[in-house]
Amino acid sequence: MSFMLRRLYKGFSYHPDAIHIHPLVSLTILGLQFLFLLIGNDITILIPLLVLIVIENLFYGNFHGMISLLRAMIPLLVFLGILTFLFGGLILAYLLILRLLVGALSCSIFFAVTNPSDLARFLEKCRIPTKLALIPSLALTMVPRVAKDAEETFDTLELRGEIQGFFLRWLPKTLAIFVASILYRSEFLAQSLYFRGFGIQKRTYYRTVPFQRIDLIRSTLWLLFILLLPILKTFKIY
Repeated sequence: MSFMLRRLYKGFSYHPDAIHIHPLVSLTILGLQFLFLLIGNDITILIPLLVLIVIENLFYGNFHGMISLLRAMIPLLVFLGILTFLFGGLILAYLLILRLLVGALSCSIFFAVTNPSDLARFLEKCRIPTKLALIPSLALTMVPRVAKDAEETFDTLELRGEIQGFFLRWLPKTLAIFVASILYRSEFLAQSLYFRGFGIQKRTYYRTVPFQRIDLIRSTLWLLFILLLPILKTFKIY
């Protein structure tokens, strides 16, 4: 369990030293990825989509995060793949695994290249109320940290020899310590919101987030993918 939490933490972490993408581009492409995920009912769409997302993860320096996330997902993919194969057949199991991979890697690259502060600033400029605009920013910041806290809690109890026997014996204590750490972290979160002027009607920004050449390149790449979709759908693998 500890190794899975560690890999999830690496897979959904923001990389300050990586290439950053403008929040508008990141949100638009994430929405397109999940739209293709829903409408893609055959391999001819899902496989090119997965290949493109893998290339993006490599290009934007999220190789270790991608590998960590894939390793954490192996038990889930095997379990759901076998279950789907038994009740729905090989093709359905294959499509399910492809959808899970596309969804996970899409979120991984989004977390890696999107600055949480820039995302909140962009949403506020779109006339979204501050209380709502900060939710995605807090999710980008807190989800990896919560996974890290869960990993440290599990490791501490395991070193003390308390992770033994039937899981119902040690699970309540683990959850109690984990919830306590989240409450402790919430105090620092409240202080951060206070110093960032949460609740103030008129806010100012010390810098703007301009569009860069890398944003244009990524947008062009996905535009080409959309234009190629009719051609991809003409190929039938099964």
